[in-house]
Amino acid sequence: MTTTVIELVTFKLKQNTDKSVLNNINPKVNDFLKSQTGFLYRSSSEDESGLLYDIVYWQDMACAKQAGAAFEQSEAGGLLMSVTDMDSVTMQYMSAITEAMSCEGTPA
Repeated sequence: MTTTVIELVTFKLKQNTDKSVLNNINPKVNDFLKSQTGFLYRSSSEDESGLLYDIVYWQDMACAKQAGAAFEQSEAGGLLMSVTDMDSVTMQYMSAITEAMSCEGTPA
């Protein structure tokens, strides 16, 4: 049984905010996440409508919630929130039901 937690955040940028601003913010968010206990993986994407998806995998729910609280107080969190349309934000924490991973490399 897995304890992995998936954090799914969707959001839009504030009106008239150029998406290139994320090129400077995302590395800071990644560095913050890598410093958090239980962090496993993050990906960020955008759909055709401009809705952004931030997906983060955590070791367990306690780690996810602790990092979420710390993110709100962090420099990286402040930077991302400063360009985010806060009315557009949705956030979910979900327990993984099953997991699979394909690792790069040549089989032995």
